[in-house]
Amino acid sequence: MGFLRTILAITVVFAHSPWHGAFVFVGGRNAVQLFYIISGFLISYVIKTNTTYRDPWKFYLNRALRIYPIYYVVALLSLLAVPIWNHKLIDIYRNVPATADVLLIFSNLFLFGQDWVMFSGVRNSHLVFTPDFLQSDFLLFKGLLVRQAWTLGVELTFYALAPFILRNNRIVILLIILSLSIRGFLFSIGLGMSDPWTYRFFPAELSFFLFGALAHQYLLPMWERFILSTGLEWIPRAGTYLLICLCLFYFLIPAKEIFKISLLFSLFLTFLPLTFLYQNTSKSDKAVGELSYPIYIGHLFVIMVVGKLIGHHILPTPFMVAMGNVFFSIIFAHYLNKYISSRIEYLRVKVKSL
Repeated sequence: MGFLRTILAITVVFAHSPWHGAFVFVGGRNAVQLFYIISGFLISYVIKTNTTYRDPWKFYLNRALRIYPIYYVVALLSLLAVPIWNHKLIDIYRNVPATADVLLIFSNLFLFGQDWVMFSGVRNSHLVFTPDFLQSDFLLFKGLLVRQAWTLGVELTFYALAPFILRNNRIVILLIILSLSIRGFLFSIGLGMSDPWTYRFFPAELSFFLFGALAHQYLLPMWERFILSTGLEWIPRAGTYLLICLCLFYFLIPAKEIFKISLLFSLFLTFLPLTFLYQNTSKSDKAVGELSYPIYIGHLFVIMVVGKLIGHHILPTPFMVAMGNVFFSIIFAHYLNKYISSRIEYLRVKVKSL
């Protein structure tokens, strides 16, 4: 699961880079939604197997220790870079109404609400809801210090609900039906394929988290029983390699997108438990997986720095720029993990053992 998560994070780096980045590997949108599935699986696992998290506040504290330290470091670096490279961010705050300033400041500080920035705009000096965030007098998302962190707003909403819904499978199934119905309604009114409704609207995205949770609760025990009964201990490795290959070469599959997406998500859900079992026996998989979150949260800052300091003189082609973005994002993630995450980890372990 570690290799898989890091490949998906790198996919998002490509998606924000030149060289047709949006179409490399599984593409940015699919990568984000596959992250939602993984998150649902892992959160179901920690809630179901650790009695500590019967207290929701301990669960929230553990998640906060995982998410916020690295986010705040990257946000602070981005803030320090504003006077040098990002003057337009200051213009956003100067020109939007006070209500928009409050929304941006609150979401930058606490992450909650960053996804709703993507449904907000400014018209006639008023903060308004908008079905298209590009139809605004000022693009509010440009006021976010870590723009890709809107996905964390979606994640945090799921975390807020998880301790109360994942223990009751009837509620989970009802919420999946409701979430799929919302997505169907969005398609019926013509918004289903329009950004930001495609993968930023939490009520429609909730089904991905919950399908991941069901994969943990039902498919993981089935795979464990099968492996135990057959003695085929190589299956987790094979399933992991299969999903890695699928994610790496998805964009080369010569089929219509609807069939490719159906194949991708069905195989991903089916074999995801195997990647979890493989992670539990592979130190390298765990180590690589630790880079996934810092790669994701730090890559736009890296892309900005690479563009300003290195530029197209040293990296003259879009392909080289994209590869440079990936390389330096991994290096930056290594140091974030080494100096931030690893030093916070003992607190997370302590919370688990309470």
